[in-house]
Amino acid sequence: MDEVEIIKNIIVSNLFMTLATSAKNIPWSCPLFFASDKDLNIYFTSYNDALHVKQVAENPNVAVSIFDSHAVPGTGNTQAVYISGKCKRVLGTELSYAIEVVYSKRFPDPKERERRDLSVEHFSLPDSVGRIDHIYKIEAKKFYILDKKMGKDTRIEVQIK
Repeated sequence: MDEVEIIKNIIVSNLFMTLATSAKNIPWSCPLFFASDKDLNIYFTSYNDALHVKQVAENPNVAVSIFDSHAVPGTGNTQAVYISGKCKRVLGTELSYAIEVVYSKRFPDPKERERRDLSVEHFSLPDSVGRIDHIYKIEAKKFYILDKKMGKDTRIEVQIK
């Protein structure tokens, strides 16, 4: 498997990522369910009062780690994807697409999705209505994986076309 295939496989086959944010010299990381599209944009939902959401509003630069949770420790098959990019709340015409990307992965059964309020209107509500969830998109700027040829804990940047 080449490096791009490794990245795509890890992103598609895992459910959770660690998102790292920072604002006002305060770092934060949190595990989140995520989904991706064919261009390897990362999407997640989060409540508007979460610390990482507040930090993204001040500083959209984020880092993501996605560890291959299927790997067996001690076999030398462990791998991870490291991403740096920009994060933003999804609004407007892109919102229905983002809802489909996130919720078709989270709830693969269409009947389950039909039982939930996954409307554009729901995800478009302003923060002034209280604690609500929004959808966010991370546009990756750089991808890295572990370089198995160089030894332990060495990363290489991978160009995605």
